Amino acid sequence: MVLNMATMLNKHINFLSLLLLALFAFPKSNALPIKDVYSLCKESGVVDFCLEKIGSNKYIVDARDFNDVFLIAISKFQIWVDIGVHESRSDHFRKVYSDPIRKPWLAVCEKKYEIASNNVNKAWEVGQKKSKSLTDRTQMSQLTEAGFEAVLDCDDEWTKDINHSQVSPFVFWYHDVRNLIKIIRVIIRRLNA
Repeated sequence: MVLNMATMLNKHINFLSLLLLALFAFPKSNALPIKDVYSLCKESGVVDFCLEKIGSNKYIVDARDFNDVFLIAISKFQIWVDIGVHESRSDHFRKVYSDPIRKPWLAVCEKKYEIASNNVNKAWEVGQKKSKSLTDRTQMSQLTEAGFEAVLDCDDEWTKDINHSQVSPFVFWYHDVRNLIKIIRVIIRRLNA
């Protein structure tokens, strides 16, 4: 336990040191303050994940506002759902999950990850407009949530049959997407504030 806390503290210190160095060595006059990024990560409830995936992203030093941070987060979301689509279509997955019970589950996941990918891509397109309109912000939120729901539907598919329940082969992507949605919800709340 003490080792984990020390490791976590080292991660935070290393991250903050590198980010502060980058900000002071290469100042951006309109850059989002680092304290705002750290505050976002704290509020999301997934601090380590947020600092690793968002706070240490190479584009964060160029982020001028939370709309830019949204684009970073939604891009990460897009990567994970696209990997899920690719894996669901891979020969490896099709061979491993070819039995009569799991084959339909895999087909559901392929469809759900495609839906997630399309929704997340649309959310990214709306975010690219950098609009301050409530309509666009609402659409960004709804599309992101629809993408998450599709990923959740895939994960649920593997556990709904109590007699054949098992861990989804997509569980890794599901957990990362679940953490990203927590971060994105905070970003959208801040955009709407």
